[in-house]
Amino acid sequence: MHTSSTHTGSLKDLVKKAVDKRARLFGNSETDCFRIFNSGADGIDGLAMDIYRDYVLIQYFREGIISILEDSGKRKELLSPLEKLPIEIKGILVKNRMKGDVDSIQGQRKSVVMEGAAPHMDFCVRQNGVLAAVDLINGQNTGIFLDMRSVREDLKAFYLENGVRDILNLFSYTGIFSIHALKNGAGSCINIDTSKTVLTRARKNYSLNGQAQDDRDFICGDSMKWIKIFTKKGNSFHFTIFDPPTFSRNKKKTFSIKKDYMKSLELLVAIARDGYALTSVNSLSVSRDEYLSWHPRGWRLIAFHNESSDFLSDGEPYLKVGLWECR
Repeated sequence: MHTSSTHTGSLKDLVKKAVDKRARLFGNSETDCFRIFNSGADGIDGLAMDIYRDYVLIQYFREGIISILEDSGKRKELLSPLEKLPIEIKGILVKNRMKGDVDSIQGQRKSVVMEGAAPHMDFCVRQNGVLAAVDLINGQNTGIFLDMRSVREDLKAFYLENGVRDILNLFSYTGIFSIHALKNGAGSCINIDTSKTVLTRARKNYSLNGQAQDDRDFICGDSMKWIKIFTKKGNSFHFTIFDPPTFSRNKKKTFSIKKDYMKSLELLVAIARDGYALTSVNSLSVSRDEYLSWHPRGWRLIAFHNESSDFLSDGEPYLKVGLWECR
């Protein structure tokens, strides 16, 4: 077992302390999904544990965690604090997140059920008052990014105070930012993503939250290409969300934070002028100062966020999110 230099104790004690630190998150009517154990910051490098309503998803990022999960005694000690949670847990799932180690047949990461039962196909959770369909079994990501909770919470007041008219959500994923904005007063949203699968999930999330929708709300395509299309048409948006993956590749090109982020923001200037933008970088390799320096000179930083408080850190925060006034 790898523990950080500031944490000592048994597996049971480490998990109990981690859960106790997040006690205030239980019983929140607006959010029922959050992190309860965050790797080295809570005492065990490479181990993460998340609550998804009445399920626990355990993810491991280091080979050393396998010996804990395969040893019945250590596993029981690790999981025992979960029996005293103020919610009834229906199942505990485990996912291998070690780099490069994926299911050789499906070509993707898959969770296995350690205890209890797997959630049903229509399983959903709630974050910041938004219902989200999640998949705790298949793929690397579940369909919602738990570490964005505090960002979305603070945006609630922003939407109401600024009367946000229309939103362009680039790299939109499953549309959670868009739905949260619509539920808090935004007029309309356009979601753009290269994946038909995640846009289908976004449509489902719209329906779960009672949001009207049509084909104009979802565009399957390259976000950077569509920025150029909107610019050529003379379109502009009151609020633009730019939350790209750290690295992505399709048949025609790749996108890299280090190489492409700054020039991508320069392309946004025309369609975001006289409005606002939310930008994000999810990478330890990018410092706060570097992230801030990538933005156009005319933009003014209104608010800055790191990952939500349940994602305790034993080093530099990995998530950098800025709310900008675009001039």
